[in-house]
Amino acid sequence: MIQRSRFAYVQARLQARYGQQPDRGAWRRLQAITSLSHFLQVARTTPLRPWLLNIPAHGDSHAVEKSLRRQLFDHLDEVMRWLPQPWRPALRWCGVLPDLPALQHLLGGRPAPAWVLDDHRLKHYSHELPALRLQALRDSPYAPLLGQDGGRDLSVAWRRHWRTLWPADIAAAEAAALNQLADAVTPVCHALPPHAGRDGDTARDWIGQRLRHGFRRHPQQAAAAFYYLALTALTVEQLRGLLLRLSLFPAHPEQVA
Repeated sequence: MIQRSRFAYVQARLQARYGQQPDRGAWRRLQAITSLSHFLQVARTTPLRPWLLNIPAHGDSHAVEKSLRRQLFDHLDEVMRWLPQPWRPALRWCGVLPDLPALQHLLGGRPAPAWVLDDHRLKHYSHELPALRLQALRDSPYAPLLGQDGGRDLSVAWRRHWRTLWPADIAAAEAAALNQLADAVTPVCHALPPHAGRDGDTARDWIGQRLRHGFRRHPQQAAAAFYYLALTALTVEQLRGLLLRLSLFPAHPEQVA
């Protein structure tokens, strides 16, 4: 059994980052802003600043997506390096989660969106012929998602493979904590649309409460790192929604007045 004392260093790092999450008041102030340039100016004075350093002010939605995805994957790699080696494969597999909606879209035989064609992780699976897409995925790190059903429900396949990556000596209590986390965030968290409105805010608040509770309940365990990353992904998803709203639907001058 991996001793909790090995996670003291990890917990200190996680706790520091957890304390930098924006509070509800900060989100309310940001949600009231109607100009992208003003939003970036204000948001860069909040804990969200690191996520916004490479966001363009000219409203390019593809550039927004690309920047946020790259930073999220970079942060996951950073957290992975904090953990003991036995836990790193399971955490690395979490980097597949943001790709599930796009992969499900591609496996459905629909045309690849423009941003997928420009994404270095996904563009290799955007062949026009569905059979070529499927074969490319079978030859890729995403192969465990396909299983015998060809990838009909990627979230279920993701979770099934994730469990095989846990250390063999995982404690029952920690396994239960990780299963509870998966129940909260797959696939609900990744199904939230970028302009979800009040219903999306309600679902996000509900998920956030469960994740914060899980993070506080499992200190100095690997589970805390997974709960923290889920909270971070939820923060990035909310930030993405605000940025895309202002990029794609800028307010007219009379609305701002």
